Amino acid sequence: MAEILLVLTNPYGYEKALHLAFEEAIQADCLLSVTFAIDPEAIDDLMRDLGDNGWLGIGSRRTLQISMMEGYRALATDILEEVSHRAVSMGMSVKTEVNEQGIRSYLSGLATPGPEKIFISGSHALGPLIQTLDRPLEWIPED
Repeated sequence: MAEILLVLTNPYGYEKALHLAFEEAIQADCLLSVTFAIDPEAIDDLMRDLGDNGWLGIGSRRTLQISMMEGYRALATDILEEVSHRAVSMGMSVKTEVNEQGIRSYLSGLATPGPEKIFISGSHALGPLIQTLDRPLEWIPED
């Protein structure tokens, strides 16, 4: 069965991309897969910056890093449950997952041939990264 993949990266900005992915999946009569990608490298960078600027000691950085990952996992799970409920209410099939590897690694590791279409929802900071990937992707910037 044909598949459309939507990759979410921001728990606070994804509605535009979700709406587009639902429309595309309905029109193509195919499976919609929604992955919430948590990039641990981004959290590592944030923790390093906070430590380097004297805001956090090494013990506090590790504790905060663990708490942030747990928080992102919980948010991702809640969002994917909402996505599933919306899909069911529309009579659609949807497959959801949380992924905790870097976005580049995740997208590069997708099977070939992969989904018919891949949408990535995220901030403007993802734009340069997405342009370097060797896959047909549609980036949907979210505010």
